[in-house]
Amino acid sequence: MARASAEQALEGFSLANDRTGAAAAHQVLAITHIMAGRIEFALAHIDAAIPLRETTGDWEGVASLWQERFELCLRIGDLTGAREAGQQHVAAAEKIDDREALAHAVHQLAQVVLQQGAYDEAEALVQKGLWALDNPGTERGRSALQVLYSSVWMARGDLDRALTHSKQALDLARQAKSRQSEIDALQHIGTVHALRREYPTARRVLEEVLVGRELLKDVDGRANVLRELAGVELSMGLAGEAFGRLDYAVRSLRDAQNTIGEITMLQLLLTLADEHGRPDLARKAAEDLVGAAASTGDKEAEAAAHFALATRLAGLGELAGARQHFGAAHAIQQALGLAHESAVSAGMMGQVMLAAGEQDEGLAMLRGSLAQLEALGSEAAESVREILAELEA
Repeated sequence: MARASAEQALEGFSLANDRTGAAAAHQVLAITHIMAGRIEFALAHIDAAIPLRETTGDWEGVASLWQERFELCLRIGDLTGAREAGQQHVAAAEKIDDREALAHAVHQLAQVVLQQGAYDEAEALVQKGLWALDNPGTERGRSALQVLYSSVWMARGDLDRALTHSKQALDLARQAKSRQSEIDALQHIGTVHALRREYPTARRVLEEVLVGRELLKDVDGRANVLRELAGVELSMGLAGEAFGRLDYAVRSLRDAQNTIGEITMLQLLLTLADEHGRPDLARKAAEDLVGAAASTGDKEAEAAAHFALATRLAGLGELAGARQHFGAAHAIQQALGLAHESAVSAGMMGQVMLAAGEQDEGLAMLRGSLAQLEALGSEAAESVREILAELEA
């Protein structure tokens, strides 16, 4: 209904040569497409609205449209498109007498160009932002820019300068009496100390940050600092404390219904548990990963989680469970047409069946796996071939 009305309005405004109205109609249409998840259609309407706003001299409207395009490009993972939109947003913001708007535009653009490795451009943008906020009352904005400046020096490997800018960010945050900014700056200081291998100092600072995130009820931020603390504690040889932090991070993200964050944290926990010889923790993480992956509806991710759990169960000698989960992975992969993955799962299931005494069935699974891997020209065929040769000898 809203889209139909906006389309009628666009047609009317276009016929009347009302560019302001037509631009507004394009924006409404973009919003309806965003709500329906049709990002490409939304981008097309934003692109149509921008030149209309430009011809009317509405630079605030132009800046708003480029901001919207920037956010949508980030949403679909198009960093190049986001960078181009961000540059245009900065250019439009420079035509408006609003220094804070300009600082915001350069701050978000600097984050993207830094992520792309353009350190000099990122530094120039940060300096432009600091110049725009050279008046009193802008300490919070300058604090955020100094945190970003610290990130530039971290990326360059100059940790002394990174620490200096982090401390400047903290001073500005305290002047602004912004607890959020203070915690952000403190976390950056903790990160720099960790990179400098000053682990006790890093741990002390990050524990203060954790308390701050708890008080701010910042669940995602809490999970992030818990991950950092775990890394520091592992470096200090405090594996028990580190795994406790990661478990808390997983539970925090689960409670917040941040499933993607939970899966990412579980994968990290799984990897670290393997590396540090904690099969009990690896198994628990793998079990949780199956449930989390299934809840996303991503069948390929669910199959990968079943495979990871089956691998751990096989290593623990729990053959029935291993067979069940290799079988689940194999069935999903076959249904999705993932020939290589399903062949690997079949080969693993065949080995488990052989270990459980199911000689004929296990050999049949391995032979089927080998035939499929050979047909695909997979390097994995060689290991299956060697296992079969041993058994048949």
